[in-house]
Amino acid sequence: MSRQNESKIYKIGQAAKLVGLKSYVLRFWEGEFEQLEPIRTPSGQRLYNEEHVQLIARIKMLLHDEGLTIEGARKRLDSFDPQSDAEMTAELLEKFPAEQLPLFGMDNKSEGSFDTAILKEIHAELLVVRKLLD
Repeated sequence: MSRQNESKIYKIGQAAKLVGLKSYVLRFWEGEFEQLEPIRTPSGQRLYNEEHVQLIARIKMLLHDEGLTIEGARKRLDSFDPQSDAEMTAELLEKFPAEQLPLFGMDNKSEGSFDTAILKEIHAELLVVRKLLD
């Protein structure tokens, strides 16, 4: 294992601290979310890689920020497909070009006063959310 890879492996306390949780919450979530399966050392110590930390952050967002139940968060994680979401975003952008929408009450003449690329990305993400809610 290279030094670079070693720096991306976290003990349970470190992983918990990265996402603003307590270690016991991660241990509990391991039993609730089958996707969250840390690496175990021969002595039983839990180790988390970057993908685990991202998953933990996503679970935290679903439970704490979106207010989902554990069952609701499980369903959302089971149905999450990054490629599918990217394809849906591209499809929606074709149907509803961002340029057609009056964003923040600004017309095309004042386009230089904001970053169009960021607004297009926000627009695409909002369309994905709307599609998921329909």
